[in-house]
Amino acid sequence: MGTSQPLPYDQADPDDIERYAQRLIGHSLREMLPDAETITAQTGKGRFGDILEKEYFGIDGGNRPTPDFEEANVELKATPMKRQSKKRYVAKERLVLGMIDYMKVAEESWQTSSFLRKNALILLIHYLWEEDVLDIDYVIKIARLWEFPEEDIEVIRDDWETIVAKIREGKAHELSEGDTNYLAACTKGAKGTDRRRQPHSTTPAKPRAFSLKQSYMNTVIEAGLADKIESFASAEELKAGKTLEDIVHERFRPHIGLTADEIAARLDVKAKRGAKNFYAVLTQHILGVAADKKIAEFEKADITVKTMRLKPSGKPKEDISFPAFQYMDLVQQDWEDSDLRIDLTKRFLFAIYQLDRDDIPTLVRTQFWTMPISDVDTYGRTCFEQTIDRIMEDKAEYLPKKSENRACHVRPHGRDSTDTLPTPTGRYVVRKSFWLNGSYIAEQLAGEKDT
Repeated sequence: MGTSQPLPYDQADPDDIERYAQRLIGHSLREMLPDAETITAQTGKGRFGDILEKEYFGIDGGNRPTPDFEEANVELKATPMKRQSKKRYVAKERLVLGMIDYMKVAEESWQTSSFLRKNALILLIHYLWEEDVLDIDYVIKIARLWEFPEEDIEVIRDDWETIVAKIREGKAHELSEGDTNYLAACTKGAKGTDRRRQPHSTTPAKPRAFSLKQSYMNTVIEAGLADKIESFASAEELKAGKTLEDIVHERFRPHIGLTADEIAARLDVKAKRGAKNFYAVLTQHILGVAADKKIAEFEKADITVKTMRLKPSGKPKEDISFPAFQYMDLVQQDWEDSDLRIDLTKRFLFAIYQLDRDDIPTLVRTQFWTMPISDVDTYGRTCFEQTIDRIMEDKAEYLPKKSENRACHVRPHGRDSTDTLPTPTGRYVVRKSFWLNGSYIAEQLAGEKDT
């Protein structure tokens, strides 16, 4: 479809644009476009958004500061989802909402920002990504007008202001996705060496874009499954100026100084201390979320909740583990896009319990924490690269130990010694994962305390 032809929808009417978009649901672009064969020969893979814009909607969105459907103030966003199980779909990636112009955004306010002007109303197209399938054959699953939900808008505003405040301070080069909850400043550039000018600093910064986190997009997809997810923060609390962090601390504060058993009795928690899920269930009850539900705010923000138990000496009882990796997959990753870097830049909520001499845990405080990006790209990167080097040298049994790295190490994370995985050299070695050193976390959390 060319822009010279009359368009089969009203470009100034958001509802009519949505009506036309919803014709796609359950179909591929090949089924809906008369020139599909010619388009396929010209585009191949990696061009779904371009085909959708130009061939189906007859527009040329490009990278401009105004919404794609300018007369209707509607931005078009196409984003892939993938099948996780028979009944569940998840986002394949974050949703990018526009490049950050460091020099310009530092002069903006939230209400008049180019970000809000461009993304206030979005035509959101979710298509089912499948490996080895051409873009034109992806099936569209969701097509709807979408705007930031009322219960999320204050959090997104806080995130935007957190990012912009760092840019105004000349610290764009220190931005991390773990700085914020729902809206992130993700790296964006054709080459890892690309850099941009920033205000109030001579240090160039990596190109970044505003994006909704992949975890947040999962909840957008799951919007129709509201019975599986529950919020702890009310819109009234957020409108009153409280942050998610403020509300979490308020929920925990009445229980500070009580033992875990006393909190469980007060909240009628059925799980017993010693059960694998005891502390997770206890946290759910403290926040006022049913134990069988996901916590909406943590799902959206990709916040990892961890319990830290401190020995009488003040040293942590445990290290912090990440999911087990597969050797064959790990060696194919590069640092910038690696699973480990993604995990290390997440935001953590620690519920910290002090153990007495009888091993009785007492809740002492809660603390949000994000690993400093300088530590991520030094200690984290060193551990990652040493791990890959040793795996490729057929030394997968001798991966970095806690004594070799201040912040992280590798150790077994399987059921037992028979739980093994293949390595590139053809041997099978026990399943392992990356771990954050408990001593490093304790050192980090010993500084400024949230509660």
